[in-house]
Amino acid sequence: MLHRRLAVIGAGHLGKIHARLAKQTAGLELVAIVDPIAAAREASAAENGVAAHASHHEIAGQFDAAIIATPTQYHYEVAADLLASGVDLLIEKPITLSIEDADRLLALAKTYGRVLQVGHVERFNPAFVAASKRIDRPRYIEASRTSGYSFRSVDIGVTLDLMIHDIDLVLSLAGSHVVEVDAIGATVFGPHEDMVQARLTFENGCVANLTASRSSFSPRREMKVFHAGGFVQIDMGSRKLQSIKPDARLAAGELDVHALPQAEKDHIRQHLFESLLPLEEVELPATNAIADEQADFVHAMTTGEKPRVDGAAGREAVIVANMVAKSVQRHVWHESQRSVRGPQFAPMPSLTPQKREAA
Repeated sequence: MLHRRLAVIGAGHLGKIHARLAKQTAGLELVAIVDPIAAAREASAAENGVAAHASHHEIAGQFDAAIIATPTQYHYEVAADLLASGVDLLIEKPITLSIEDADRLLALAKTYGRVLQVGHVERFNPAFVAASKRIDRPRYIEASRTSGYSFRSVDIGVTLDLMIHDIDLVLSLAGSHVVEVDAIGATVFGPHEDMVQARLTFENGCVANLTASRSSFSPRREMKVFHAGGFVQIDMGSRKLQSIKPDARLAAGELDVHALPQAEKDHIRQHLFESLLPLEEVELPATNAIADEQADFVHAMTTGEKPRVDGAAGREAVIVANMVAKSVQRHVWHESQRSVRGPQFAPMPSLTPQKREAA
């Protein structure tokens, strides 16, 4: 297999993980760690036995592929330069802060024939992968993603930090355009929103309720999907899923349970999730979703096939995130006697809310 010389741009939390895993990913040869902060780049470079550089300009022409794990505000600048230099890219989510910048990156990738993959890593979660194969025409989706405050990704709000994972997942499941968004949010630590609840309505009638918080005492990464063929619940943290596929007679409307003899009603009451609504519980083996994501990156580079999450998918997630942002600004949750700022998606001044005094 032809090895791609890889540079990891950004030596923060995710960058360090990417660098460590890239050393083990077939088809990749890690050659450099790039970060403007000397201590960060030197520590990761020493751990992986590669060179450390303050800027990717220092090693222009010395790598074929890059993983961009910088703060989101720098994604566009770095990615645009590298695409024009003929470098294939895996960019951590979100692809960019603005839709316009995402459009520019897609155009550059097309012009220069480069891979543009976005790091929506939950698409590689084994529980989601297994569940998505069981889902037929989703009708209602409920997702909850909460964590404590990690002090990471503070340059963006929780919509782009956490909720965008579930935005991408529901877009991949619904297979339809979002036509309406209603959302509410609040800050806890500021200056960006730390809690958001959003309701998405799709053109095909599917509805999704999404909750994201990075100030929660109860970490969760869960999704429930009611679909044409039944129900699926996914726990992405424990890699478990529960699936219900109704009895064929019940699904077809051919069984009137209220007309059954009392003995059969009693049996159904006691064995509901064994007979009419059989419940299957599956625990998936542990895998490393980031390693799988990197393997998909290599596959895209070597075969010319689209990655599982390409730039267009990343762009769609940003579009919906911006719709959520606009709605949050219309429904700001004011805490006692202090102003609350909604999410800011610079450089888009029209989306920057004004401070409002609490009533």
